[in-house]
Amino acid sequence: MNQMQEPIIVSDPLSLHRAVQNLSQQPAIAIDTESNSLHAYHEQVCLIQISTSEEDYLIDPLALKDLSGLKPVLADSAIQKIFHAGDYDIACLKRDFNFSFVNLFDTMLAATALAEPNLGLSGLVEKYLHVTLEKKFQRADWGARPLKPEMLAYAQADSHYLIALRDALVPLLKEKDRLSILLEDSEALGLLTPAMKNHEENLWRIKGVINLKPRTLSLLQALNHTRELLASAANLPIFKIISDQALIEIAQTEPKFIEELSLLPSLSRGQVRRFGQKIMTTVDHWREKPAEIHRPRNGRLSAEQIERHERLSEWRKLQGIAEGVPSNVIMPKELLDSLTSHPANSLGELKQLMNLTPTRFERYGRQILTILKEENQ
Repeated sequence: MNQMQEPIIVSDPLSLHRAVQNLSQQPAIAIDTESNSLHAYHEQVCLIQISTSEEDYLIDPLALKDLSGLKPVLADSAIQKIFHAGDYDIACLKRDFNFSFVNLFDTMLAATALAEPNLGLSGLVEKYLHVTLEKKFQRADWGARPLKPEMLAYAQADSHYLIALRDALVPLLKEKDRLSILLEDSEALGLLTPAMKNHEENLWRIKGVINLKPRTLSLLQALNHTRELLASAANLPIFKIISDQALIEIAQTEPKFIEELSLLPSLSRGQVRRFGQKIMTTVDHWREKPAEIHRPRNGRLSAEQIERHERLSEWRKLQGIAEGVPSNVIMPKELLDSLTSHPANSLGELKQLMNLTPTRFERYGRQILTILKEENQ
């Protein structure tokens, strides 16, 4: 494994073209991203790290208007793309750049298949490569420019070691006969991970909303809308404007005077000073004409589906214990949910439902079908 050299900064069309030329010739590349979700109303990918076995590229999407040159590389089935816990990175890259991904290897999924107790990248790199990774910039503002040299080094390391980590894990996966399942799960990650949605106003995502009375919910909706407007204007995440708990306290109190806001435990003096008048205007307008709130209908499972889910869950747990792996290695949650909702009546139907994981079908298909048929006996 080579030590980190100076990264190649890609911030103009010419350097991107050169990077793509090199990347397109590689058998494998490692990918990571940095976003500004903790610092902006609408998050975006602010840095893309792509490593080969020889070089590390730090691609600046804030400086480049067009990253479409990367599309053929990421969609090339001859180039393996290595991620660690890649679902978030893939979702963000799909959202911002409409990229597609094939031929993936996810090192966190690999570690899960090996029953590793520590699935974090830092722990795995330290265990297998004897390298200690810096963690201090996990919450940094990656949308700020210029990026500090130590931030660039932190970002570079997140992709630099992934190829070597893959190489360390593959022999163990082969030894335990889990490589094919890992590759199928990694491929499904690229195919099934949906594009990340931009931030949307949603009353029902507020923590603690479930048990509130209709009147309180009505005011909470009005207050939440005001918070969204304030956050959008300031380009800040909503939690940096007013917390969920503070909104609920205001909605439950229904203050008539701005002085009452200072008595609420979750609202600071600074927030009262900056947002107090807006809050009171919202409350006053709501009091004049409170809106009626209708709770969303949750898609609940039928009694039959619950029973099926429990049988499959119990089987995968026991099978996982027998093989010494977590239960989701035996049957991922997505497959469990799919079979809960759409049970198969024959091996042919089950094979179709498990088309993205043929190895699992070969190993466990008959056992799974037996479980699914129990409900008819």
